[in-house]
Amino acid sequence: MPSKISYLKSFAAAADINRKGNTVKEKLIIIESDDWGAIRTPSKEALNYFEQKGFDIANSIYKNDALASRDDLEKLFEVLQSYKGSDGKPAVITANAIMANPDFDKIKAHDFKEYFFEPFTETLKRYPKHQNNFQLWKQGSENGIFHPQFHGREHLNIKRWMKALQSKDEAILTSFEQQTTYSGKGDYSFMEAYDWDSPEDVNEHKTIIQDGLKIFEEHFGFKPKSFIAPCYNWDTQLESFLADQGIEWIQSLRSQLQPTGVFNEYQAIRHSFGQKQNGLRYNIRNCFFEPSMLPQKDWVNGCLAQIQAAFLFSKPAVICSHRINFVGFINPKNGERGLNDLDLLLKTIVKKWPDAKFITTDELSKYI
Repeated sequence: MPSKISYLKSFAAAADINRKGNTVKEKLIIIESDDWGAIRTPSKEALNYFEQKGFDIANSIYKNDALASRDDLEKLFEVLQSYKGSDGKPAVITANAIMANPDFDKIKAHDFKEYFFEPFTETLKRYPKHQNNFQLWKQGSENGIFHPQFHGREHLNIKRWMKALQSKDEAILTSFEQQTTYSGKGDYSFMEAYDWDSPEDVNEHKTIIQDGLKIFEEHFGFKPKSFIAPCYNWDTQLESFLADQGIEWIQSLRSQLQPTGVFNEYQAIRHSFGQKQNGLRYNIRNCFFEPSMLPQKDWVNGCLAQIQAAFLFSKPAVICSHRINFVGFINPKNGERGLNDLDLLLKTIVKKWPDAKFITTDELSKYI
């Protein structure tokens, strides 16, 4: 009985999201997964160090999140390849990728007075279980199961992080020495890349995005057509600029978090599926699969209820599922849980909706 009640609650919440917006005839499944390429916790040793220092890591994503190892990717790809939609194509993840991470050595060498970054491929080379991962990314893309799209240059508010380093904040410097941006505080570790303290910061964000898009095209050989802002937080001023860069779709929750100049105080702007604005369309996430975020929750049945609601209102089922759910590099049990649940979710989808197709976000333009 409790699981049925939970199913109905998930269905009702999703139905409310899906009432407005454009419709599609086909049953479409889109899995949008953020943070690929972004550093979090570099190693188990770094995690232990944070705990020794008294950082409140127990409820932080940094407890499990890390760059996906070769083993993580191979296991994820195996699950995705096991299930096919009605068109014979396999389940595919729209892998929203971060293109760069801080170059900690250079920043320190310049006494924290100047910011430097390195492409994510250089970061991967410094990890013993990740060195050839970019080849796996490309292999996954060629096999139609791992399709990169643009998440940003860094998943980091550079201005705020550098200010904290320059102020000699002890916790920030401790994390810096472990080559991560974890703050140890309740400030979301500077992950809100396009939040601002002053509206003039938007011009700097445009430069950062342009750099990131250039790195994306250099590495993948094509331009991304969709974008998801870190932490769902961006200024509407960026939208026309993104459209000029070739972006067609903004991935988002129902509400955009428009900056106000104060951290964690945002103006919520509602959007609907297919809405056109500033040369872009919005793709709204209406299903959620995040077993690492709340392990005690029944994410499979909750997500299935949300998919049913999406199809009832002739919307694509857009599943939000961050990288953290599939990573076992720091904590193997975390990756096992996520992959087992994903396997069950996909198995049920193809059985319950045999006419459904798995597509990527940028393929939506074919259907609307």
